[in-house]
Amino acid sequence: MSKRVKLSVSLVVAVCMAVFLAGAWSSPSEAKAEITLRMAGQSPADHQSTLGMQKVSKWVAEATNGRIDIKTYPSSQLGDYTLVYEELIRGTIDMALISIPSQFDSRLELIYVPYLMRDYGEAAEVFKQGGWLFNKMAELHGELGVLFLGFNVEGFGGLGLTKEPKEVLNPLVKKDLLLRVPPMDTFKIGADDMGYTTVSVPYAELYTALQTGIAEGWTGGAPPHSYQGFRDVLKYYYQINNFVETESYLMSKVTWNKLSEADRKIIADACARAARESIEISEREDREYFDKLQDYGVKSFWYTAEDVKDLAAHARKVTWPKLEKRLTKELIDEMMEAYNVK
Repeated sequence: MSKRVKLSVSLVVAVCMAVFLAGAWSSPSEAKAEITLRMAGQSPADHQSTLGMQKVSKWVAEATNGRIDIKTYPSSQLGDYTLVYEELIRGTIDMALISIPSQFDSRLELIYVPYLMRDYGEAAEVFKQGGWLFNKMAELHGELGVLFLGFNVEGFGGLGLTKEPKEVLNPLVKKDLLLRVPPMDTFKIGADDMGYTTVSVPYAELYTALQTGIAEGWTGGAPPHSYQGFRDVLKYYYQINNFVETESYLMSKVTWNKLSEADRKIIADACARAARESIEISEREDREYFDKLQDYGVKSFWYTAEDVKDLAAHARKVTWPKLEKRLTKELIDEMMEAYNVK
């Protein structure tokens, strides 16, 4: 064999070995995907919910050796959450981690009902797979052609105020305070029943409203939201845990029905794992940003489940029945039975 032929053979062998080794050592994400899914998100790239989406994508890629590639699109790149939900119904978007729009079924506002839980210990139980709330949300989404895969918890709500209220833990006392609430009956009626006078202010105008006194406080966000957005205008913060801020892991049934049972389980397990982790992350962030509010000079009050028991009991007995118009009497009755409210 000539030197030229020997050199050519050696070169071919070297190239083949390099290709083999590259394939053997490539990460799952570098392997060629057989299935590519698009996952829409609404939060910024550095937000914990976006990081949750990225974890789901990573875990699914690892579990399938790169066969399933979930591409994530944060910051509403694929449209706002209402449009994304509509696309999930149609099957033109595969997955999402978004807030729940109620335009398609007002009963989806169930997730925003006050005092479904009072602290993170209860949240872990209420949000778990197989629990009443999980199963009910799965049922409601399923009727629309969307698969519900879990809650991404972002923090317990509180009150960020510019003036001190009267007896914040007593729902029977009028607070003499103008409280901005999100434009939803669950929030408005809940705040009314705690003794606040509610006002409607677009979120984009809330900072100015707090500055000028059009609103004297707000509810609708966890400690990170009050610190990051309003610490310069707030004087008081009360961690009353009146609701939990969440987004939801969702999947189009059109996409789900195309997957094997094994692949469905891999994706569902990854979302469930991310959902469980979100509770631990949010509990830590709530405390961290509550402390930051205090350090910044905002007079802040942290309450336990025992501290807010009267607020919770009042909401369940008085406020919940008033939500029949949006949630239906059947759903309210079922919820009160599940929570053993007499």
